[in-house]
Amino acid sequence: MTHMNGAVMTLARWHARQAVKRELYAQGIKLAHVEASEITRKANQYVEDHPEIIAFATERYQDLVKRGVLRAPRKRKLCST
Repeated sequence: MTHMNGAVMTLARWHARQAVKRELYAQGIKLAHVEASEITRKANQYVEDHPEIIAFATERYQDLVKRGVLRAPRKRKLCST
């Protein structure tokens, strides 16, 4: 497994938000009637309840880097003080 970075979590949360929105829509709830913070809270809970979404986001991130859509994270030098 590769090191998880912020981009992977961003993708995971984005996919979780989409899943939450689909669930709300399926229940007949209009998204305009739901606070963005509520969707975010539910998306964060979705990530906790579905850890496989992080694996999916990692694969997606690696694919985007491989295709040149995203840049790979740069190697940072560690401080030796």
